[in-house]
Amino acid sequence: MEQQGRPAVTIVTEAFTAAAVARAAALGLPDHPRVTVAHPLASRRGDEVEHMATAAVASVAAAIVKR
Repeated sequence: MEQQGRPAVTIVTEAFTAAAVARAAALGLPDHPRVTVAHPLASRRGDEVEHMATAAVASVAAAIVKR
């Protein structure tokens, strides 16, 4: 999306931060915005994930606006 001129933000868990940074750099987007959430997600209940998502909304919106 970012390469097509559309603002984008990557949401990643803590365990995958380094991989996200490397991937963004490999794609020529070293400053691509990223919001990090707690790891893991797979073992969390739906209400826990919903709470995490709600908590991340402001950070995602801020990252998009900065672009």
